[in-house]
Amino acid sequence: MSGSSSEPVAGTLRALVALARESEREMALRLGLNLTDYRALCALAEFGPLTSGRLAEELGYTAATTTAITKRLELRGYVSRERSETDRRLVTLSASPEASQRILDLTLPLVSALSEKLHAFPAEQITAVVAFLEVTQDLMRTHLQMLSTKDAT
Repeated sequence: MSGSSSEPVAGTLRALVALARESEREMALRLGLNLTDYRALCALAEFGPLTSGRLAEELGYTAATTTAITKRLELRGYVSRERSETDRRLVTLSASPEASQRILDLTLPLVSALSEKLHAFPAEQITAVVAFLEVTQDLMRTHLQMLSTKDAT
């Protein structure tokens, strides 16, 4: 692969993924959470309210693991449970407004700075960046599914 025109892209992408992981760890620490609990809280803040089963699917965890995570987050006041009025068996989980705000406070400086930098780019470059990131997401999802399938066999 030496001399390949994709080397700078691959190296930059590897560095970006590593920085994302480190940023995620630091944000979890700031909230007093382990990485697993932080990821669950972020999923609830972004996609919630969710049932425990749907949260487990979203995270790729077992029901038992998700129950333990939820209990820890509830004890910290980061998550609440709400029973459905129409079907009392259905319980949804939601990130508390305070937890959602704390996540927003931690991510907003980066999102704002990135948005500001992107506005300086010509529209066609922004379109190319978005297209590249979408392709990268699709390829990463496919790779993850392949890895998950290999683990299951």
